Amino acid sequence: AFTTGSTAKEVVFDMWNTNSSASSDYGRITIELTGASVGSPFRITAQSGTSGIFQQAIGNDLTTSTLEDFKHYAVVFENSGSTFVTKLYVDGKLNDTNYRVGAVNEINSKNLAARIGSLISSPSGSTAEAGWGKMSASLDEFRFWKASRNPQEISQHWFTQVYGGTNSDVSNSTLGVYYKFNEGIVGSASVDSVILDYSGRVTNGAWTGYSAGSRTTDSAIII
Repeated sequence: AFTTGSTAKEVVFDMWNTNSSASSDYGRITIELTGASVGSPFRITAQSGTSGIFQQAIGNDLTTSTLEDFKHYAVVFENSGSTFVTKLYVDGKLNDTNYRVGAVNEINSKNLAARIGSLISSPSGSTAEAGWGKMSASLDEFRFWKASRNPQEISQHWFTQVYGGTNSDVSNSTLGVYYKFNEGIVGSASVDSVILDYSGRVTNGAWTGYSAGSRTTDSAIII
């Protein structure tokens, strides 16, 4: 449930390339939720230098109440000619598409850093700090693809696992990060707070604020 009395926004994913927002090399992708009572709770940001979108609403027939049920959400960012297109899929089906006149430049990916469940740093023009926007939710899987997924790929794989490769392996070579969250629990916080990356690229995550009982070996994804 989204408790508007506790927070105005919750961050699902925030990625930043560590450059200043005033720099032409600035890059940011953020997916967040708002407790606003009107319209979809999803807000998306994709910025590269001075081009991009900021906290754009996306989603049809979605409210904070619909977040209470397990769903698979996929967000696609891509240039189509001189148009920047963002799409939201829910349970493998296209839910909404937004168009922005003007393509978004490629994000300088030399020093990418990201967080799931809170801000990685203060957004452009905001006083919010790193760690703000903490998400109150359960996550089953997280997949970050370095190329846009087409409707067929999303519909075929939303309710089953995918398989990783390596940076030099053509098998899912565009799968950048893949967290399942439901690995075996050994009972040691130093071990269980490490979230393994199944993409084949060993970009393991560190769970900030991990406590016993935070994880489960159950999954809603068919394995």
